[in-house]
Amino acid sequence: MSIRISKAPFGATAAGEAVTAWTMENDGGMTVRVLDYGGVIQSLTVPGRDGRPVDVALGYDDIAGYEAGTCCHGALVGRFAGRIGGAAYSIGGRTYTFSKNDGENHLHGTFERRLFDASVEDGSLVLRLVSPDGEGGHPGTLRLTAAYTLTEDNALVLDYRAVTDADTHINITNHNYYNLSGHAAGDVLAHRLRIDADAVLELDAGSIPTGRLYPVEGTAFDFRTEKAIGADIGDDNALLRACDGYDHSYVLPRRSSCDGPCGELYSPDTGVTLTFGTTQPAMHLYTGNFLETDAAPYGKGGVRYPQYGGLALESQHFPDSPNKPDFPSTLLRPGEEYRETTFYRFGVR
Repeated sequence: MSIRISKAPFGATAAGEAVTAWTMENDGGMTVRVLDYGGVIQSLTVPGRDGRPVDVALGYDDIAGYEAGTCCHGALVGRFAGRIGGAAYSIGGRTYTFSKNDGENHLHGTFERRLFDASVEDGSLVLRLVSPDGEGGHPGTLRLTAAYTLTEDNALVLDYRAVTDADTHINITNHNYYNLSGHAAGDVLAHRLRIDADAVLELDAGSIPTGRLYPVEGTAFDFRTEKAIGADIGDDNALLRACDGYDHSYVLPRRSSCDGPCGELYSPDTGVTLTFGTTQPAMHLYTGNFLETDAAPYGKGGVRYPQYGGLALESQHFPDSPNKPDFPSTLLRPGEEYRETTFYRFGVR
């Protein structure tokens, strides 16, 4: 078996920057198309139960959709994925402030709208970005390398590394929305999910972690045994209702390597399975609660994605970690290297 990587033009941004689509293919029937704009996974096609290809990634047909969209379809997000409470944090007595783009809080950052330098290295697609001191409000010049690797056994491995010249906080994730029945198949409420986690982070009214863990046992958040996404999404649970669905960080056992899965997603419709594992301390489950409100509502093929039309599995550090000293640290110092790895492996039942 072999991995083939090719590239083709994907239009230009409103500012006139040329965008390139890089396509990775293997002999197992899996194809992944990645844009150098935002590190976006534009399409991800895998064989279904009947052998027919299924594009399981939500997204847009052109760069204009990604520029106008507000749901981060398929993007690499940072410098800090997730929310920063009060849109501020302090390092060494100095306070850094960010745009309040999520109520009184800051969400995700600017990388989803940056153009990366892309190249093929050792069979992987490697994206590089220099984030200058002060970008988005963050201190330090950050140099990020993101390697996207397609394996022969139908896994996509995402490996992130970064260094800085000043103390800064970093939290990188991929924000792909998966619909294993096909990106245009409607909602994912019949999908079945397992996450090997005993707790989620408790949230306040602004979806900022309180610092406490919320045990999942006996609640709508319990996915330790596989169940349908829609089984309890309408449950009268205050933590669930505040988000109109799942938008919560599941606390995982910390690992030094991706040596096994921490959960699985399954579509009874196509038979497609997605197993996932990560070195990160959390898997953030977001069920596309506000997909229908996207500023660019029409996705690939002119499809209008509905509420719950896709499901994001965002491996990351805990939201608001810079303001929560008891959380695993997201502080990166000069001379250190940030490195996190996540895999998404596809199969069929």
